[in-house]
Amino acid sequence: MNLIEVKKAADAGKLPKSIHTIYKWHHKKRYPALILKLVGKLFLDNDEWDRMANQARDNQVKEAKRIHSSVTDVA
Repeated sequence: MNLIEVKKAADAGKLPKSIHTIYKWHHKKRYPALILKLVGKLFLDNDEWDRMANQARDNQVKEAKRIHSSVTDVA
């Protein structure tokens, strides 16, 4: 786990999303592995963010290959 405190990171301009988005995600319990509340402070797990970004990229590449192969098969 590579945790950064959300408020300090926001002040330094080092958050991948806006602080409001992160607070909203926490409130709605959207990404429990990404946003943790410890000792009354919110923390963002950078390792989890990187894992999620890599997974999204891999999914996009897989989808693009699938679409490309179906287009070339028809032509």
